[in-house]
Amino acid sequence: MAKRTSLLAPAMTPQSRSEPEQDNAPAVPAATPPTSATRSGGKRPGKYHLGAYFDPADPTAEAFRVLAARTRRSHQDLLAEAISELVAKYEADKQFGRA
Repeated sequence: MAKRTSLLAPAMTPQSRSEPEQDNAPAVPAATPPTSATRSGGKRPGKYHLGAYFDPADPTAEAFRVLAARTRRSHQDLLAEAISELVAKYEADKQFGRA
């Protein structure tokens, strides 16, 4: 088996410290901040995340998990149904100009 050498070995040698650094290395572009497409696109392009964090011991959160398991529906599907019913209950589509 071949002996492994550290990737840092060339940087730690006394010779590399005393020699001036060469400017022959390719320029590394500056990191660009993520655009909205990369932040929201991720694995589901064209969609955005809508969710919340709950205490695992919260009875409502536990009931939600049990409901998802027993109905064999995804959390996303159940949340979409709940949000749709909430919007209808408060007639939010009409109140906010989407009628």
